[in-house]
Amino acid sequence: MLRYYLPLLIYLISFPVMIMTFKRVHVGLLFFIFIVPIIVLMKKLVVFPMGNNIADFLVFSMLLGWFLKAKRENKKIFERSSVNIAVILTILGSILSLIVGLTFTAFPSDINSLRLAAWKNYMILPLLYFISINTIDNEKTVKWILISVCLALIAMDINFYSTFRLLKGEHYSDAMRTSGPFGFLGPNELGIFFSMYTFLLLGISYFIDNKKLKYFLLFVCACNIYPILYSYSRSAYMCVLAGLLTIGLLKDRKLLILPIVLVLLYSYVLPNSVVERIDMTFLDKREISEQQEYGSAFNVGDVTVEVIGRKQLWEKARNYFEENFLLGIGFETFHYLENSITHSMYYNILAEQGLVGMTIFLVFIAIVLPKAYKLFRYSENKLGKGIGLGFLACVIVHLVGSVAGETYLYYNMMAIYWLFLGIVASFNIHFISNKNQEVLPQGKTLSSSAMK
Repeated sequence: MLRYYLPLLIYLISFPVMIMTFKRVHVGLLFFIFIVPIIVLMKKLVVFPMGNNIADFLVFSMLLGWFLKAKRENKKIFERSSVNIAVILTILGSILSLIVGLTFTAFPSDINSLRLAAWKNYMILPLLYFISINTIDNEKTVKWILISVCLALIAMDINFYSTFRLLKGEHYSDAMRTSGPFGFLGPNELGIFFSMYTFLLLGISYFIDNKKLKYFLLFVCACNIYPILYSYSRSAYMCVLAGLLTIGLLKDRKLLILPIVLVLLYSYVLPNSVVERIDMTFLDKREISEQQEYGSAFNVGDVTVEVIGRKQLWEKARNYFEENFLLGIGFETFHYLENSITHSMYYNILAEQGLVGMTIFLVFIAIVLPKAYKLFRYSENKLGKGIGLGFLACVIVHLVGSVAGETYLYYNMMAIYWLFLGIVASFNIHFISNKNQEVLPQGKTLSSSAMK
């Protein structure tokens, strides 16, 4: 009964939330960031009238609320930041890739419609960034966002547990790998998702004065260990090591002990099935059959889906890149040509966007990482330091995991990332003092234009 009435309640609440968002953008942001990552919930909203458009309607209401807020408060609509350049380049690159994809090969019109829908969904992410940087400039809002993120992750943890507990066994087998709510991707993407936001919250927790909120963040981090472990994703395990090293080197040297313990003593401290999964990494090539090397499987509900092995997919992506090295084969073209994702963000960018797309991506990272580090080092706001540290760890974890994972196009997985990208850019403007800006107590800011 709850499985039906809860989605219905969320659906009914969403419409007054949209109306409230016209005046208070943060209401829409909090609601959006809570429901969107919970894909199981989003799928159930589809059965209601216009339920498949709830995310689009919320984004539209937030955009309108942002413009109305700027007019009401007599403020500029767009805050200036170097991150804007990186985001605009990403948008332009995706448009170019979409055009290339639509002209690359003669797909049926229904596939091109699906491709356009996928691109539209991808564009939710940069829009979320612009809404965030231009409307979030105080601690109170960020703390409410953290609570919404934590509630969403707890719901995701419960969903994973309810699925995996039926599959769990003492010994590892491929049949135990489940994507949970991310059945359209794979277990690697699930593990990367939980790893990214675990280290985002962990980094922020070091700079939270409110003990209740601090312990709540740490509680959610602890809950996320379960899906990370039982994703049986070696990419996720590498993400954990990368996150521990990042926060350990920058903030808490005690954390540096954990990677050493995990590497040396993993067979003693981790569950047996996880140890067996890790040990598979070190098997001699002769012990692995061709079918095991080139094939894999994951579960969606009660059905085991066979997919082409990652190595074979990477070879195909590399071939597409070599044939179309400058612009690639276009947005979502690999997906429809091979009926699979590449399972690597880097191969996906090279195959579908070519050197142009990879250059844009490198520019994006070259701008974003220093911004996060600058906020961590120089913010005069304590929470800002935590956001800088947590987001820096989140980005690095995502980069490491994306070697064998592909999450960056999917707004359900990346909405939190782009929301906090906007917060990082906003806090760099409002909480790092310079000659044009004065930082006031209690998280209030006063720009030079307002002082005139």
